[in-house]
Amino acid sequence: MKKILSFLFQASLFYAQGPIDGYMKQGGEADFAFSYGYDHYTKYYLGKELQDTFNRTYQSASLFLAYGFEDNLGLVASIPFLWTDKNNRGFQDAQFFLKYRPYQKELKTGRLDIITAGGITTAISSYKISPESNNPIGERPTIFELRTVAQHNFKNGFFVMGKTGISYKIKPRTQFAIPNLIKGGYGHSKFYTDFWLEFFYTLNAEANIVPLGQEGSTFIKFGGTLYVPIGKYFGTFINAAYTPYGRNIGKSPRLGAGFVLKILPKKKEE
Repeated sequence: MKKILSFLFQASLFYAQGPIDGYMKQGGEADFAFSYGYDHYTKYYLGKELQDTFNRTYQSASLFLAYGFEDNLGLVASIPFLWTDKNNRGFQDAQFFLKYRPYQKELKTGRLDIITAGGITTAISSYKISPESNNPIGERPTIFELRTVAQHNFKNGFFVMGKTGISYKIKPRTQFAIPNLIKGGYGHSKFYTDFWLEFFYTLNAEANIVPLGQEGSTFIKFGGTLYVPIGKYFGTFINAAYTPYGRNIGKSPRLGAGFVLKILPKKKEE
């Protein structure tokens, strides 16, 4: 039982559903995750109208970092490189979050964690945006973000999590959005898996004229992750997501894969 809970405590996976999950790193512990993602759509919601005149493929190579300053305070960062064609490629929108656990309680059924996080999403290169390009990789935003997570880790290895928050975009136009996500899964010393459902709503968004037209998105998305550790210091994962419906977003699947390098604190290695 302790072995399962120890694995869950370490299993921070920062992929399709956003960088903030329900786990904290121990003080001095770090995860580096290197991933590849593939996203393709032929149908795009311009506003609420589904158009089928598009054929876009987005590929990405990303670096994720999760580091524990101490058991209840950590840093999460991600840096993606995206490309659609030879004229639209580059480092896109990095994310940097501080993550804090103000509350933890042991229960008969397991453990309840409340985690808060605040951070920024911002472009780290001057890639082309609409209308400079008909096939942009983003909109060069600056977004301040707050998240709150509640997660129950059951003693048998299962867990359930709920996450909400607010995103305040100040560039390229002022917008507020509310992200909500629920997730459940199972973690064992041999593997970790989860399934999640996300609803993202942008307030007062207009209809895009072209994809990524800077008007803000609303969508429903679901997906899952499978992670397998390889010894103490490595692991590999695959993930998938699908967006069936939304506003100003492509109706598309997304596939990803990668590996994780773990750096453990000295007390863990001894």
